[in-house]
Amino acid sequence: MRSAKLIVLLSAALLLTGCYDSTETEDRRYVVLMGIDSGESTLPEGYTVIGNGKYIMSAGEAELESEIGSDEEEQKTEIVAGNTLPEIKKLADKYSDKEIYFGQLKAAVLGKNIIFDGELLAETVYNIERMEEINTKVVVFAAEGTAAEAVETVMAKDSKGGLYLWDYYRNNDADADMKEYMDFENLIKSMRQNETFIIPIIRTEDGEILLDGGCVIANGNYAGDITDEDIVAVKWLEGNAKGELISDGDLSARVKKQSVKVSDDDGQTVVKIKAECSIESGWGTKNIEDRLETVIKNNLENTINKAREMDADFVGLGSLDNVVIDTDVKIISTGVIK
Repeated sequence: MRSAKLIVLLSAALLLTGCYDSTETEDRRYVVLMGIDSGESTLPEGYTVIGNGKYIMSAGEAELESEIGSDEEEQKTEIVAGNTLPEIKKLADKYSDKEIYFGQLKAAVLGKNIIFDGELLAETVYNIERMEEINTKVVVFAAEGTAAEAVETVMAKDSKGGLYLWDYYRNNDADADMKEYMDFENLIKSMRQNETFIIPIIRTEDGEILLDGGCVIANGNYAGDITDEDIVAVKWLEGNAKGELISDGDLSARVKKQSVKVSDDDGQTVVKIKAECSIESGWGTKNIEDRLETVIKNNLENTINKAREMDADFVGLGSLDNVVIDTDVKIISTGVIK
């Protein structure tokens, strides 16, 4: 009997200790979107930064519903600077009665000043990785300007704040476009293995948000920007162009099935693309298949030339010299009367 009582008392003590040490939900500020800029970045007029240091962090806090009545705590963006991320977090907590929490972080935006500096980029990414609260499935973007502007615009754009980017990534074309490039876990892996990779760009203009193209990182350094057309070309070379729209202005077709084969032929890299497409507009035009093949080929050649100029194999061919593109498009019926 005494043993049983002792076990009960010990169990109760452990449970009480756990509750005492934990941070209650209402005592936390949940960051869903985070921006990181270099401390040397110039933010737009009107932005208030707490502290100073090597980094400027913009924390987009989620909108929380209160259990009392219908009151809500509005989402907001706090901008804090410091020499390390833990230092920044500590300073942010000092100016609030609630603890900042990154366990619900959905997206991170890196400012161009960080992207342009290879050493600072690596240091920043590895510092974020060491933050235990952050999930490795966080999606990562590069800001066309400052991360602070991007975070502020996204948080003001939608009631879900940083979840806007997460939803775009998961539910729209971004998931098919660049899934392997946007995931923080894969970003870390690519950096450690010194691979060439792409960080998608987020642009803001007049309060609007646009995900357009990406920054290429090669050998640990920024190599240049690419467009959405280049990203589509990468999809063709990976065999992931299903669902893409091909158009030359008067004619457009949707890719229903696609395959790619890359081989070496006496020093030539031969890329054979096959696609089955359904016409969406332009049935009356002539030489439909030839025209679609030309569009695909030109797009691929332009992107490969860009990769060659950057000296960055973001297309994944291994060799960028002497590449030959062979395209074969077949039109299939979708049940619509032709």
